[in-house]
Amino acid sequence: MDADDTVFDGILEKVGNDGRFQRRFNLIFNMGAIIFASMSYMSIILALNKPPHNCHVPGMERFNISDAEMWKNLTLPREEDNKGVLSYSKCQMYNVTEAHLQVHYSEWNFQDSDIINCAYGYDYDRTYYDRTPITEHDWICDKGFRETNIFVYNRFGELIGTFIFGQLGDTLGRRPVFFFSVLIITAGRLISMFTASIYVVFCMAAVLGSLTSNSIFQAPLIIAMEVSKSERRGYISMMQCIGWTTGLCILPMVFWATRDWFWALMFTTIPIFLFIFIPQYLIESPRWLATRGHYKRSMGELRKIANVNGIRQLPFDERSLEKMLSHRKVETVYGMASLFSGWRMAKNTIFCVMCWMVVSLTYFTVMLLSSRMDGNPFLNFLWQSAIELPAYKIGQYLSDSLGRRLSNAMAFLVSTIICIPIYMIARYSEYETLTIALTVAIKFCISINFFAVNLQSIEIYPTCLRNTGLAFAAIMSNLIGILGPYVVYLGTEYDVRYPFVVIGGLSAVAAVCALLLPETLHQALPETIEQAQQFGKHHRFWSLPKQPKKCSPDNAECEMAERKRLNGVH
Repeated sequence: MDADDTVFDGILEKVGNDGRFQRRFNLIFNMGAIIFASMSYMSIILALNKPPHNCHVPGMERFNISDAEMWKNLTLPREEDNKGVLSYSKCQMYNVTEAHLQVHYSEWNFQDSDIINCAYGYDYDRTYYDRTPITEHDWICDKGFRETNIFVYNRFGELIGTFIFGQLGDTLGRRPVFFFSVLIITAGRLISMFTASIYVVFCMAAVLGSLTSNSIFQAPLIIAMEVSKSERRGYISMMQCIGWTTGLCILPMVFWATRDWFWALMFTTIPIFLFIFIPQYLIESPRWLATRGHYKRSMGELRKIANVNGIRQLPFDERSLEKMLSHRKVETVYGMASLFSGWRMAKNTIFCVMCWMVVSLTYFTVMLLSSRMDGNPFLNFLWQSAIELPAYKIGQYLSDSLGRRLSNAMAFLVSTIICIPIYMIARYSEYETLTIALTVAIKFCISINFFAVNLQSIEIYPTCLRNTGLAFAAIMSNLIGILGPYVVYLGTEYDVRYPFVVIGGLSAVAAVCALLLPETLHQALPETIEQAQQFGKHHRFWSLPKQPKKCSPDNAECEMAERKRLNGVH
């Protein structure tokens, strides 16, 4: 093997870079584990769904009134809802006293001065939920901010956890970070189940459960990318996307079947913990170990891959491995500051992060809105989730044909355009079905963005900074994602159109940022910071990615020229 920047790819060819080991690893960790991780991560959205409610006004039985709608008309004032429609107040009632109950209701005559806040508790629509923390503890009206704040605390937990565990992935290793992630997300969700009556503790548990919500997905994905051939990157990312979508489709069905947030959280949390008991199937990335100078451990992991792939004898041992890779200096990495070492690398980081921020805010906002729209919240959530699967498949096709850059920009642009008709019809109940369908279309586009920008982020950073780069993008996206629950709050409490104004404007900005990123399709992964600093320097803005040339084994000049092209050197 030549001692160059693609030497590790050559080593992986000898141990098998697309064999039984890679298939087994992806099936267990980039599909199986992701199914349960996504269920555990997103379960809090359905657990904190706010069912329709009104003030409970006692006395209906005194008049033998069996029609609840008639009693509401007598005892509840009207107010405009978020669609501008006059409807029953959710948090106020007429002051029905004992004196009123002594006379027939036909003699009642309430004025605006008789309107008071709910004095006798609340009546909840239990069509879909028997029990949630909100119905148990009345987190509505004057306590309505609690639900929104919990989602904010979740995003804050993601931000802190990503900062910590993202960098640990490049210092401590991908494998231990995955196991830490499983333990922490399980502990957080289980504690939440028993502490809803103590709001402060419930919030702390929500933060704990979200600390590793990014690293639990990133760790196995990066390991798989680093032990597979470059042509399989899109496929590996697709595997994780299928796992994610499958989990999201199962999640609302669990809630619908149990109708109880406590048992739903139990059934969606425990399965991910079981992956703690199969450590023998999860390796550390040998590529990462080699960049850290741990050649003995790297050789051990390479032997594991070779054995599973049916290769019993390797043409190199630990000493020859070190000799092949010792020309690489173990680079000094200054954490996230290294992402801005050089103008080109800083520019790529900024534009990549901008795309991530818009994807994160839009994705989370749309998912929150889906379970808060009219109709069955579980089916709304299911449609929003199921649309991701064809979106990821189309995203993979576009990313592997048009390239990551153009696919990303086009999806953002289409999202912007879709927001225009939604703004025009969202307040009209007769167009409710169309509004839901167009919202699903936004989710379709943002899922393509998620696939493309996730793949591009992995490919744009060098091995020594790959986990850190993804972590930084996740931190910044979580930072703006904190605003997501408030965007939803504006839509549910004030005007249903506001979230789509925000989504449309940000998607337009992200489309420009996506176009300014370099194309990574058919490009060799940068191995060093120096390579990352030059990545995309000679790429043409209006060009489409080209398939690499196939050189004959004896044509060294052709092979060298193609390697230079893949590394962006002219």
